[in-house]
Amino acid sequence: MIVQNRTIFFWGVCLLTSGWATYSEASVPENLDKSIDELKAYYIKDDHEIHNAHPVFLRVLKDLKEPEQNLLMSIIMDTYSRIFTRMENDSLNEATKERIAHVQEHLKKLKENYFPGKSAELKTYAETLWAIKEDDPVVQRKALFELKRVYREATLLKNLKNKERRRRQAKNTKNQKS
Repeated sequence: MIVQNRTIFFWGVCLLTSGWATYSEASVPENLDKSIDELKAYYIKDDHEIHNAHPVFLRVLKDLKEPEQNLLMSIIMDTYSRIFTRMENDSLNEATKERIAHVQEHLKKLKENYFPGKSAELKTYAETLWAIKEDDPVVQRKALFELKRVYREATLLKNLKNKERRRRQAKNTKNQKS
């Protein structure tokens, strides 16, 4: 089971690195590309589960706008870090450990340079929300008490988003006419 999970996660790494290169004309550094290929050769041996059309990470990025993608990408980078730390700790092969550390270092630099932010803090908030006991009467009453304010905040955010979209559309229209 551990090996199967590892192969699925490595498939995600491969898709992330090679897929992005295709879509955004970004490239994977040659030494990173080589490390990933070597790790794939070590972990993935004719595993048909990785080709089941159910990616681990890419499916959630497909329909998101850039700000959401950036936040989610930061969280995905954290997830990869945890996955690779576990794999590194479980591996008995020193060369494999070194390759995993190499890949982790690249992912860490990528996250620091391109996806900085409050992902850890936001993830903690999300986990706190997911842990809410919906059947707790006190939680239900508090939620009802807060609902109008939360609804107003959500409406304000929606209106700001629509206002920004209209402003961008107007700017694009103006630029096209020029």
